[in-house]
Amino acid sequence: MGYEMLLIKSPHRMESRKLGLALLVGFCIGVVTSFISITLSTAEQQFSWTYGARANPSPEINPHPRMSGRSATGVIRMNQTSSSTNYTAHSTVQAKDDAAELASGKETEEANHGENAAEGVQHTTQKQQTIESKPPGTGDHFNEHIGFDRAEAPKAACDLSNPRTDVCELHGDVRIHGKSSSVVLVSADRQPRNPERRRSWQIKPYARKFDKAAMAHIQEVSVGSSNGLGNDVPRCTTNYSVPAVVFAIGGYTGNYYHDFTDVLVPLFITSRRFDGEVQLVIATKKLWWISKYEPILRKLSRYEIVYSGSDDRVHCYPHAIVGLHSHKAMSIDPARAPNGYSMVDFTRFMRSTYSLGRDFPIRLGDDGGRKPRLLLIPRQGTRRFTNFQEIVGVVEESGFEVVVAEAKMGSKVAEVARVVNSCDVMMGVHGAGLTNFVFLPTGAVIIQVVPFGNLENISRSCFGYPSEDAKLHYLEYSIREEESSLIEQYPRDHPVFKDPKSIHRKGWNKMGEVYLDKQNVKLDVNRFRPLLQKARQLLHR
Repeated sequence: MGYEMLLIKSPHRMESRKLGLALLVGFCIGVVTSFISITLSTAEQQFSWTYGARANPSPEINPHPRMSGRSATGVIRMNQTSSSTNYTAHSTVQAKDDAAELASGKETEEANHGENAAEGVQHTTQKQQTIESKPPGTGDHFNEHIGFDRAEAPKAACDLSNPRTDVCELHGDVRIHGKSSSVVLVSADRQPRNPERRRSWQIKPYARKFDKAAMAHIQEVSVGSSNGLGNDVPRCTTNYSVPAVVFAIGGYTGNYYHDFTDVLVPLFITSRRFDGEVQLVIATKKLWWISKYEPILRKLSRYEIVYSGSDDRVHCYPHAIVGLHSHKAMSIDPARAPNGYSMVDFTRFMRSTYSLGRDFPIRLGDDGGRKPRLLLIPRQGTRRFTNFQEIVGVVEESGFEVVVAEAKMGSKVAEVARVVNSCDVMMGVHGAGLTNFVFLPTGAVIIQVVPFGNLENISRSCFGYPSEDAKLHYLEYSIREEESSLIEQYPRDHPVFKDPKSIHRKGWNKMGEVYLDKQNVKLDVNRFRPLLQKARQLLHR
């Protein structure tokens, strides 16, 4: 009653209180509602960030840089050179001409496909590095001998930038069909969005790309990738668990020097890192050549050679290299070679292959007065010594034991290798015989006699720089006009003598005809004698 009376008695006062109370309750409800809304929004955002981080893990730098830039899916991380800010954008990276979509939505083309098939994108001052991106739960499965196995995302890349050679490297389901001269990487991506997507390259797997004459008879190999949805993918006939190296032995093979500079040295660079766990796939079947260098080939691979030329079978591998890496004439650049291999490693490999006993030459003063052995290469064709016996005499007078030997057609490489390795100095006129420096002990001396005709640069490229790369001592003796048989063929005022460069400008064939095919040498033994003394001094070191 009292309560009711109070209400009846003070209607205006009660309405004011009810209004205030309602406003207060409404305000509180609004505050609580806003708080709950903000909390839920924050939680949802946090959940979203967390899920996103798990679904798209931050990529890590590839610990194997030679494999960078070849994944079917990847992330391009751009590191600003002027600050520590990082920009990340997802991309599809399959070959050097793929477009990369940046975070801003702009596109740039990949360029500068270098020797290691690394691909990059240049954008203002930013430096970019291609990094692999894997689906959640995918492991690395990397083996230092065979690279990434089939569990790794398929990838293919071709380096066409090297003037000496083209090389393609494929990881994944690689299928080689010899009869059609094709190598196909089958992608695990079976999505129908790009059923016809396929990339392809045409290369000749012989390491002398710059020489049109040598490459004219080398058959092209088609290297491509496919998602396997079309009818262009051959079915596997034979499966292998080791990588394959595909190459040709055409061109100038048969010439001793070219056998090494165009095939054997590049093959060492390309396949030695697998330590024998690799199969050689040769596009041309030259059994005489295989027989000649069989010890080397068997040392590089423990498996039977596959001759792919007319083979209708389909050979399937987890990894394949088509073409041979080549850096320079008759040598290796350790900065570009797998495992830092050098010509020292190559010559050591050759001594091991042929079971040669000497790793180092005689050290004068420490060997009981025994004479150092000098191998003199006489040459029977052009560029031969016309005063050979006189040369033998001055060499013996200079304190050397002279060994005369020249490999002939049909000579066993093993026999030649043993003779060369037994010597401390090797001497000869510029020619294929000097290729045998690969069997000399490390620290031995090689003397190249350079015929007249401005041939110093050519001679050094062929044997001077390579022998120095092999840690041999290189000495050079250049023939003068009066020591050349050309004085019997041309007047002394002829451009052959007065302007050798004009002969060079007429092309290799004309230059070779004059200075290589028509020239013999008569060594001035008195002018040559000091060089022999220098060779002895080098053996004291």
